[in-house]
Amino acid sequence: MHSFQNFLINWEEVHITTSTVRRLNNITIAKQLTTLKALLNYAKRNGVEISNGYKDFITKREKLEVIALTQNELDGLFNLDLSKDKRLDQVRDVFCFSCVTGFRYSDLEQLRRENIKEREIRLTIKKTKEALIVPLNVYSKLILEKYKERAYPIPVISNQKFNKYIKELCEKAEINEPLEIIRFRGAEKVSKNYPKYKVISAHTGRKTFATLSLEKGIPAETVMKITGHADYKSFQRYVKVTEERKRNEMQKAWGAP
Repeated sequence: MHSFQNFLINWEEVHITTSTVRRLNNITIAKQLTTLKALLNYAKRNGVEISNGYKDFITKREKLEVIALTQNELDGLFNLDLSKDKRLDQVRDVFCFSCVTGFRYSDLEQLRRENIKEREIRLTIKKTKEALIVPLNVYSKLILEKYKERAYPIPVISNQKFNKYIKELCEKAEINEPLEIIRFRGAEKVSKNYPKYKVISAHTGRKTFATLSLEKGIPAETVMKITGHADYKSFQRYVKVTEERKRNEMQKAWGAP
């Protein structure tokens, strides 16, 4: 396991046309090591003789940044005039729907008319197979009303196209706050700055819902019930982000200590 980890840390791929070198960061390396352990566990269960040494190997996972929209960014996006661009108009509606319901993209894809009730959405989550009840709000109700004549509640496209178009959409909405993204390759720290729209993806909607709900004062237990988070450990990072934003707002209004 240690040898494989060192191999991954030192692995390099040179792009032939651009001569750029691609290396793996620690997050990707941890994913590869976890996959290998899962494979070895499977082999062992099926009678393959394998030393138990791999079980003692601990895979360290770095925490990813929580990229979420602020309330002002969400409102600006929601009210953006896209009447002349049907493609981005529909992408905006699907993304905003995720931001105000907390649904994963895989769940938006399976959303049907029968899931929509008068004041709530009832849906069995694809990832966890858990039945969720998500109350409707003014944002989600307006989006559903917009597409009430269509067969499906919202105009979902493929995840790959959506992730491409959402960056174009957020650039148009001027969601361009500079963000520093830090990754590690072994012990080497790699820091890059991006405008915010470049790091927004389908999953940003779910993160936005959790973060803004906490900022609005909804108890963490209630937000977890809506998003379907099973344990507080995986949800805790949203709380930390909210505390950071609360501190920044306090210092902006009253001055830093």
